[in-house]
Amino acid sequence: MADAVKIILNPILTENGKFETYGKVKSASDFYDELSSDYVDMIEFSSRIESESKIFESIVGKYKVTRCLDAGCGVGLYSIILSKLGVKVLGIDISGSMIERARELAQRFGASAEFEVLDFSSIKDKYRENFDLVLCLGNTLPHLISEKEMLASLRNFYNSLEPNGILIVQILNYDKIMENEERIVNVRETRDKIFVRFYDFEPTIIGSPSLKVFEVRKDFLKFNVLIVDKTKNYSSKLITTRIKPIKSEELRRKLHMVGFKEVEIFGNLLGEEFKACESKNIVAFARKI
Repeated sequence: MADAVKIILNPILTENGKFETYGKVKSASDFYDELSSDYVDMIEFSSRIESESKIFESIVGKYKVTRCLDAGCGVGLYSIILSKLGVKVLGIDISGSMIERARELAQRFGASAEFEVLDFSSIKDKYRENFDLVLCLGNTLPHLISEKEMLASLRNFYNSLEPNGILIVQILNYDKIMENEERIVNVRETRDKIFVRFYDFEPTIIGSPSLKVFEVRKDFLKFNVLIVDKTKNYSSKLITTRIKPIKSEELRRKLHMVGFKEVEIFGNLLGEEFKACESKNIVAFARKI
């Protein structure tokens, strides 16, 4: 396991001003394509279908949801839950492999949700004022690493909602993660594998390291998934992509910028109070008025 431990070491600033990091950075689509075969086990998919149904039953009832866009649906967890609650659901994702898994799982669980390979920039071309509810859960939003892409996607979510429709965004609590430089996201062990999700705090250099006049900012994170296969003598595989952390007030501001007038920030989908130094998640409920 020595090599597996080595990759979790902090990046080091070398004499030439470059940072040494571990894990080749993949695009979000390539990252999730590679992860798709293990994703169901990593997120405890089957148990969550049952355990999270009550939460979404409450949301469907409260907001009278009949049509939902699940943006960044992955393997379809929330799409399947909502479909089984009688909601007409379209799940979209940029990973073709994740969409294939979502379709297989929907069939297995008897759900009628539809799935499509589609990036968020293309929503405006196909769907306008079509949905009562748009979901963007599972820490999807930080994968949009440019400001332009982020705002365009949020604006497309806004435009795809009917008047009085609701957007629900869930991301990890980057107020706390960035303040404390928390590296470990989650560790899960199954019978055959160990999954470690963790961050590298990837510095951005402003200035000239060679002249020793520079500022190191942490605008981006490397998101890594380390998969250790216990059946193959604990061999390991590392998959890495880049994300842009979003703090609670930044998320609120961006939602207002694209047109949402009513934005509430909570600590979870149950609507419990958000505490910047304690909450695991940031959850925004934004209404189109």
